[in-house]
Amino acid sequence: MLLFIEYLLTEDHVTFRIKLAIVLIMWLMVFVAIVLDLISGWRKAKERREARTSFGLRRTVSKAVLYYALMLFAFMFDCIGMFFYPQPYVTLIAAAFLIFIECKSIFEKAHDKEKNRMSKGFEELSAMIHNKDDLMKAIIEVVKKQMEKNNEKDK
Repeated sequence: MLLFIEYLLTEDHVTFRIKLAIVLIMWLMVFVAIVLDLISGWRKAKERREARTSFGLRRTVSKAVLYYALMLFAFMFDCIGMFFYPQPYVTLIAAAFLIFIECKSIFEKAHDKEKNRMSKGFEELSAMIHNKDDLMKAIIEVVKKQMEKNNEKDK
């Protein structure tokens, strides 16, 4: 806020509008990056024939809240730093960082995500095969208990 208070007190409305426009444009660019990542993720899920549920949308909303919390803190640092530097540099750096993260997410290949998911599936399958004796014992135990319950109901 101090970033803008100086220009309001000196009635330098032109500079005030310019500084406010710079900050708002950076916030808008972060929003556009989030929306582009959401659209990209939706498209990638469609290509992989995955169900597109509200879970991904909730993740996007949570991400946006965290991103804008960071942007607000960056703005506060800029307000404090106005005594040392003239432009909202911390907000600029934070916005650039968040846009870079979203850009990297967008250009991440869908088949890489699928490959990671498949390797996890193979690891789980390998663990199940490795512990097949324990798995069989557990299944036999469940079946025995179910049969005992059915026999008790019949009596």
